Amino acid sequence: MSRRAQENLIAGFILAIFVAAIVASLQYGPRARLVPIPIAALGIILIVAQIVLQNTRSEKDLKIDLLEVISRKADGLDETTESGAADEGSGKSGKRNSGKQLAWAETRALGIVVLLAVLFIAVGPLPAMFIFTAGYFALSRHYAVAQSLAYAAAYTLLVYAVFSLWLRVDLMRGMIDVSFGLI
Repeated sequence: MSRRAQENLIAGFILAIFVAAIVASLQYGPRARLVPIPIAALGIILIVAQIVLQNTRSEKDLKIDLLEVISRKADGLDETTESGAADEGSGKSGKRNSGKQLAWAETRALGIVVLLAVLFIAVGPLPAMFIFTAGYFALSRHYAVAQSLAYAAAYTLLVYAVFSLWLRVDLMRGMIDVSFGLI
């Protein structure tokens, strides 16, 4: 199977997911449809544009090849660990180190997902979003602590405004009520 056929197959699969999201959301109430249908429609427009672009241009004209970008990053990780290990004299330990690094990275990612799920169950979605967003920005040193808190507060207020006020979705509370009767 050619590379273009593989990319078309993947794009078709993504297109089917967006169409299925629209079909499934037609069973929702009018307010509940306000979010998934526009997002899925935008996704359909973008994926159709992607399919048209990748089939009307030659492979050399395409500026971004996602599969190549992903494989290049993976190869770059292996080359740096192997070259560092080659300086020490053993190439096999570099491969073991990259395996350990990959396992550690996957464990951290899983830990983040589990932490977010536990926060959602324990304190509810709004406090969980605030705590998680502020913690992520501050601990990753993406922003200073004050900026992290400000961005997390803005994000949480935006989600509250969209879902609670505009769509009138009753956001469930967690096992520990931290709203103090405000929400």
